[in-house]
Amino acid sequence: MKKTFILLSLAAMSFTFSCAKQPSQNQQAESAVPAAQTAQSEANYTIKTIPANVHGEAIMQTIADNYKGKVVLFDFWATWCGPCRMAMKQIDEIKPELAKKGCVFVYVTGETSPEGTWKQMIQKIDGDHYRLTNQQWSELCQSLNIPGIPAYLLLNKKGDKAYDNLSQGGYPGSEILKNNIEVALTE
Repeated sequence: MKKTFILLSLAAMSFTFSCAKQPSQNQQAESAVPAAQTAQSEANYTIKTIPANVHGEAIMQTIADNYKGKVVLFDFWATWCGPCRMAMKQIDEIKPELAKKGCVFVYVTGETSPEGTWKQMIQKIDGDHYRLTNQQWSELCQSLNIPGIPAYLLLNKKGDKAYDNLSQGGYPGSEILKNNIEVALTE
């Protein structure tokens, strides 16, 4: 009984921390469901790409260039990251109101998110979605100093950083994100 309680406590604690590392090949045991077999949802999502030959600091700039003149919240995540998925559920409570006001939500992940699983999951996540190559993901995380996910970057209409928690990671809370997005929308 005591062992069971300790194991359950450890399991619960593991979900309270951000996903600091990407899984190894062996840890990627998620089932890849072909997109053709997934049910259609009413989410408003778009898959976007950047050329595979874009590297280093140019990765983030290439993505950001698609949103000039807009307030945009970047969510760096992965399909295998429990805290990322939990954070998305929390942000869903404030997202519709902020999207109506003009905030664009952009989700960025890498190849550690199996493509079939990723395509299935994003059908329920309103926003623009990028799936980078392993090399691009690694270079992006290095250039932005992202040690773990989820992590967030908010750009104002000028394309300047209005808020981020990139070096800390984890979900900062809906109130913090909402307040920073609303300030950026008024600038």
